[in-house]
Amino acid sequence: MNARTGCGPQSDPEFFQALNKLFDQYPEAADRYAIKCMTLELDGLKIDFRKQVGRSHIEGGRVITEYVDRDPARSGDCCGWWHNECILECDPWPEM
Repeated sequence: MNARTGCGPQSDPEFFQALNKLFDQYPEAADRYAIKCMTLELDGLKIDFRKQVGRSHIEGGRVITEYVDRDPARSGDCCGWWHNECILECDPWPEM
């Protein structure tokens, strides 16, 4: 997939300016969060986050994400948030 995503500070400058001000206001929280463009998941993989959730784990020095049907009984150690809903769960970290 080589198409440009149209995401980021160049395409949404006002959003990123406001976000930077918010991160400046809450520096401790800013260190725990990142903004991710969802084009690959939404347009490329056609993920329906109302029905599916990404589940990530570490494998051989890589982060692997698989999209599975939601299971309300399960919650991960971390979460990727989209519209106030967890869309990416992380499995517990393996013993290092």
